[in-house]
Amino acid sequence: MSPSPADPSRVESRVETPRERSWLSALHPAVWRWHFWAGLLVTPFLIVISITGALYVFQEDLAVWSRPDLHRVALPADPVPRSYAERVAAARAHVPAEWEFASFDEVPDPARADQVGFERQIGPAEDHTHEHRFVFVDPYTARVLGDYVYEESFFAVVLRLHRTLLAGTPGRIAIEVATCWGIVSLLTGLLLWWPRGREKLWGVWLPRLRSGGKLALRDLHTLPGLYLFAVAFAIMFTGLLYTQVWGRAAFAGLYFGGQLPVPYVSPPKSAPPPEGAVPAGIDALVAEARRHHPFPEFSLHAPHKPGDCWTLYGPTQRGDLDSGVVYLDATTGLTLATIDYAMLQPGAKAALLFYSIHTGSVFGTPTKALAVIACLVIVAMSVTGVWMWWRRRPPGRLGAPRRTNGERVPPLVIATILGLAVFFPLVGLSLVLLWLGEMAARLVKRRPPSS
Repeated sequence: MSPSPADPSRVESRVETPRERSWLSALHPAVWRWHFWAGLLVTPFLIVISITGALYVFQEDLAVWSRPDLHRVALPADPVPRSYAERVAAARAHVPAEWEFASFDEVPDPARADQVGFERQIGPAEDHTHEHRFVFVDPYTARVLGDYVYEESFFAVVLRLHRTLLAGTPGRIAIEVATCWGIVSLLTGLLLWWPRGREKLWGVWLPRLRSGGKLALRDLHTLPGLYLFAVAFAIMFTGLLYTQVWGRAAFAGLYFGGQLPVPYVSPPKSAPPPEGAVPAGIDALVAEARRHHPFPEFSLHAPHKPGDCWTLYGPTQRGDLDSGVVYLDATTGLTLATIDYAMLQPGAKAALLFYSIHTGSVFGTPTKALAVIACLVIVAMSVTGVWMWWRRRPPGRLGAPRRTNGERVPPLVIATILGLAVFFPLVGLSLVLLWLGEMAARLVKRRPPSS
């Protein structure tokens, strides 16, 4: 969102005082350098993150649209569903024995199939790596409609690209660094755009497309980001909750701040089953959970190890906090603990809403569409920013902005840099690495040539 340093449209219509001129002349170059490096270094990552994010926003809608044979069912004259046990048994019979029952998902749409999940261990047991298989069942006939392995699906690849660049933990770190610096780029771009004095309407609020060339390109880089700044910032910031460093630190802060409910931090344990005891069936489990909440839509997750319990929870993908979580004993099916979303601490509520804000699903289709547009705007800003740099750079040189002799960085900028480095730890770490690299380059430059 940065203007050209020599943009003639930025001429003020009033005379600045010497104090204003000194402060602005010092602030602009410092912010401009931050914006240049933040934008240039993370552009490839931001493009991948934004495109995959835009695809994933409508993941559920596209999945249903592309495979109606799996997700859609015909409503009978008397739409009475079969028991949950029958539906799970039909799915169980459809998959080989090495696949372990893992989950059951029900949606409120009566024309949608049930999704029954299974998983199996792949690779060494200590890696805790599983493969997931979803079987779709007609709730009115208990007929299996089909299945697929999630890890082999298109959207599984999209999500892995979005989260890890298909590179595991190093990819997750790279994504987090790019996201943090993307936020820095947005903030510095806003400061560079910020009107000073009584500036012209065109170029500040409206694009100068008729001018063509540098001015049109600059406005196409700046103004879309200005108008969608809040949406783009919200998408980037809420995505940090699912990152390796910032996300874990945020959850640690919520935990030590007493914001997380006890059952979430330490799930209750099921009592050892008496000899010959028959575990509670899935119908009894759902009925017990519905004593606490209606659960028109829910996910039920099965225990896998001795002492584990069943967990049934209402989703929050659409910002809905009028449901909750119920933990159920694996043998008796009785309630061990509950979480009521509406009664959560503010920090936990905010964490639940982060996903719906990040995916744009908080208010349904309108905000999903807005999230997709914001993702495409981030891509466009990244491309136009690199394009402007490439056109402006001197032949054979990087063309990065440099400090001028006698230039002093304002204390506000220094304080902001330190604040960002603390709030975004990977920004601070990357700044240290950049500083060390600069110092090493200076030492190499000063070293006298060997004889």
